[in-house]
Amino acid sequence: MIHPDDRQPMADAFVVQLSGNTTFDKTVPFRLRRGDGTWEWFEGQSTYIANISGHPYRLVGICLSIQEYKDIENTLIEARKKAEESDRLKMAFLANMSHEIRTPLNAIVGFSDVIASTYNELSDEERADFVRLISINSEHLVRLIDDILDLSKIESNTIKFTYSCCSLKSMMKDIEKEQAVKQLPEIEIKALLPDDIYINTDATRLKQVICNFINNARKFTEKGYIHFGFTSHSEKDQLVYLFVEDTGEGIPQECQKEIFDRFYKVNTFKQGTGLGLSICKTIVEHLQGSISVESEIGKGSRFIVTL
Repeated sequence: MIHPDDRQPMADAFVVQLSGNTTFDKTVPFRLRRGDGTWEWFEGQSTYIANISGHPYRLVGICLSIQEYKDIENTLIEARKKAEESDRLKMAFLANMSHEIRTPLNAIVGFSDVIASTYNELSDEERADFVRLISINSEHLVRLIDDILDLSKIESNTIKFTYSCCSLKSMMKDIEKEQAVKQLPEIEIKALLPDDIYINTDATRLKQVICNFINNARKFTEKGYIHFGFTSHSEKDQLVYLFVEDTGEGIPQECQKEIFDRFYKVNTFKQGTGLGLSICKTIVEHLQGSISVESEIGKGSRFIVTL
């Protein structure tokens, strides 16, 4: 019944105790197999009672389950590992942020200076192109700052939620109109909408999550489509599924569990803070929902919010 890895230390302890030459006063941790086949940690300690003529050798001891303490110990070890990893990622994030903020700022300042100093020398096409680049970088900078502000609210537990009755069809149409302004020639961005569903939620925060998924999809999709919408399997389960799917480059299987961690980026060369998906996960959990992802390299990804 003793775990194979623990048999030798137990045997060694008994040899010392039964020799009668010395006292083995240490506790011996070991695992016993339970009736259900799982292993439970115990701790044994015994004392040798001196041999009396005509009497057998005697050991008096105690065997105590320490599984609860082992569970706590494992939890603390995991917590320490996570804290150390979080600290490492935070340091990398701070080092990366100066670059992330400076890049769009340099573009905005640079192109603004070019337009201001050589306005009459530029063609209409060049001016329009520079204005477009200024707009793209301004939008990226706003997203960076929004992520940082949202993170600070989450850290300080001051993030607010305002619930009301929300039409999912209306929300998705609004998102589709906003995305149409930033339409990409090689990508179809389209809402797939069934019959309307009304839910009680924070519409602004939920919209933020869907828009974040779409903006991510835009970064990793060169051609094909980005489709988004909602569905419900049946009225009985009272669940609604919001999705964003793309034909982008996909996410490696080994990265799919980590993409919702703070500061994590699958591709460190892509713009962004590595906070977006983490913030989305926190928002959805506040809305009493869950997030999942299905993805295949080279075929695309599908992010699903279940409420």
